[in-house]
Formats: sequence, C-alpha cells, structure tokens
Amino acid sequence: MEVVVYRVHKEYIDKKLYEVIKKLVDKETYDTVLIKPNICGFYPPDHHVLMSLLNFFSKVSSRVIIGETESTIHKPLTRYKRLGIDKIASKFDNVELLDLTHYDVVKIKIPNPHTLREIPISRLVLKCDYLINLARIGSHPTTKITSALKNLFGLIASSHKYFKYHPRGMDKVIADIAKVIKPNINFVEVSDYLLISQDALAIDVIASRLYGINPLEVKHLNLVSEDRGKPLSEFIKHIELIDV
Repeated sequence: MEVVVYRVHKEYIDKKLYEVIKKLVDKETYDTVLIKPNICGFYPPDHHVLMSLLNFFSKVSSRVIIGETESTIHKPLTRYKRLGIDKIASKFDNVELLDLTHYDVVKIKIPNPHTLREIPISRLVLKCDYLINLARIGSHPTTKITSALKNLFGLIASSHKYFKYHPRGMDKVIADIAKVIKPNINFVEVSDYLLISQDALAIDVIASRLYGINPLEVKHLNLVSEDRGKPLSEFIKHIELIDV
C-alpha cells in the first residue's frame, strides 16, 4: 500500500494547500484543533505557512490552539511574542497560544520501549480532535536531522528536557514518542516547498532527501520503521511523492 506525501511550492500555498488538506481531513468540523510548531527550537515556522493553516482550520474548528513546551533556552509565551506568533493569532477570534509544559499533564506508558517506559504529555494532546504537526527541517548534531518526528519531542511536558532525555539517546527517545503520539497530519517546510502527509515517517524520508540527507543514515527513521515491522529500505519503496 502506497503512503502519499504531497509537495506544494510556497508560491502557490494559499491556493494549493487547501486542496490537499480537504483530501486528508476526516470531518467537516472539529471542536479542538491543536497545532504543534517548532516554536522553542531553532526552526520556527514560516509566518505565511502558519497563517494559511489558521485561515483554514479556524473556519472548521471551534477552538484552534497553538501549543508548545519549553526548551532549555526558550519558554513558549516569551517565544510567541518574540517571533510575532501572538500577532498572527490575534487576527482570529478562536485561536489561542498555550504553554503545554505544565498544562494538565498525564503520563503515557510506552509499549516495548527503546529507552522510555513513559512520558509526560499534556492531556490536550490526547484529547484534541485533530493534531497538526508543523515542522521545518534542519540539521541536528545528535539526530542528523530535525523534522516531523523530532518535532514531537517538543510535546514532552517537562522542564530541562535536554538534560533528562538527550543522555538516553535521542534517536531512541524519538522512536518511543512516535509509538504513542500520532499526528493526524504533518507539514514539513523544506526550502521553498511545503510537504504534507498523514504519515510522519514518510514525510521525513522525503524531507531528508530534499534536504540532501540520505534517510537510511538517520537512525531514528530506521528505528520507527523497524517498530512498524519492516526495514526503512522496504518502507521507502512504498512512498509516493505527488506535486500539487
């Protein structure tokens, strides 16, 4: 069975993005949509991309939340203001900015873990009707790339994550998170393009290639694929890239 990744040039995003999203959403309306961008890392989202997503989802959801947890160097509420995300959100009556670090946190057990038996997560991540993973690919000294799967690390509701989790092996940590957090849709910015897919692993494979990195050399991509029951080299054969 083919796994589809769509590619849209940012020049045509306002027109083409909605065509793709409409194919992938599973309902006409939602109560709560949660968007997880990389706010507290080194690769925040393009304002145009974020605005386009809000233009669509604010119309089909009663409540749209942009949520992030703190990193070693940034706190979400400060970062929203510094990046101008607060000004973007203020254009919509039903869009909120939240710090999920200590927001109704629960512990989730990891089945057959590589290194983590459980992780703390805001209950909102589990209870929202639609989870959007918004990432921009970049290099990373520990995991080679940071993209859709690595962006989910930012949902761990814990202070000082670097010191708690990096020593355990970040590739293993990312693979463990992927077992329990599964976004409804993933977006990855790569240069002048936006990739869209319901599959975080597939989108990271394509993003890696476009970024000039062999996905087979990225350890956490291999681990996530093996956790699904097949080697990454086999999974890659079933990814279809569609230009929109």
